[in-house]
Amino acid sequence: MSELISGKEAKLAWDNGEQLQVVHNSEFLSQKAWEDLNDKHPLAVFTSDKYIFRLKPRTITINGIEVPAPFEPKVGDEYWFIADYISSGYSVTKEGTGINSTIGKWRTEEEIKQVVAALRKVFTAE
Repeated sequence: MSELISGKEAKLAWDNGEQLQVVHNSEFLSQKAWEDLNDKHPLAVFTSDKYIFRLKPRTITINGIEVPAPFEPKVGDEYWFIADYISSGYSVTKEGTGINSTIGKWRTEEEIKQVVAALRKVFTAE
């Protein structure tokens, strides 16, 4: 899941043109409850304690399959990467440890699982 941000941070990000998603507190545990923030939402949404915000997850498309986009970690950040020498197809490390993935780096195991599954669909006949 993308990192949650406060209403104040969300308003600043919105003012700077970032794409955001919002969910009502009561629906937070349901991943399908997130909706794109748009002009239909009143400005009061940013000051209400009834809503939770996040930056809209960025995606890329692999052969028609939408998956999370890679990111650039800072030194010390944990990241997941494609590792074809492991049966799962991925592994985890920290930036700055000497391992350097040139294909991409993802924030969570859930994200890399989606990427590996998409790549397997591309390269296997199904």
